[in-house]
Amino acid sequence: MINELRQVIESRLNSIKTRFNIAEISYRLASEDAMYPHIVWDYTNIVPQDQGRQDFTIDVHIWAKDQAQAFDIADAVIDLFSYANTPQEVILPTFYQSSAFPVDDPDKTIIHVVTRLEGQLYDKSKEVFSWQQ
Repeated sequence: MINELRQVIESRLNSIKTRFNIAEISYRLASEDAMYPHIVWDYTNIVPQDQGRQDFTIDVHIWAKDQAQAFDIADAVIDLFSYANTPQEVILPTFYQSSAFPVDDPDKTIIHVVTRLEGQLYDKSKEVFSWQQ
């Protein structure tokens, strides 16, 4: 289920790449020579629940050289994921925006914003979902 969720997240993030001229979108680590702006995202928490559900938290880190651009990208990420149901063949992820906040970077020329998303991931193959199939 986690690999399928990763594909959903990457696909959604890639949908804004051209609009904001995002140089790179990476899972966990940016390349050493990443240009700006770029996004790095990661799961910060995955908690199995009962009945084929997992609760999850994702941090989307946005790095840019321009403050307005960083916050515009953060707003786009929030719009993209807030209260989004994204049914797939095997999984049903639902996203909620939890928070967005700036983070001080040692390089004062870089703007770093984190958008934290929470959600629920349902395994559609579990018996609890048999009525939907």
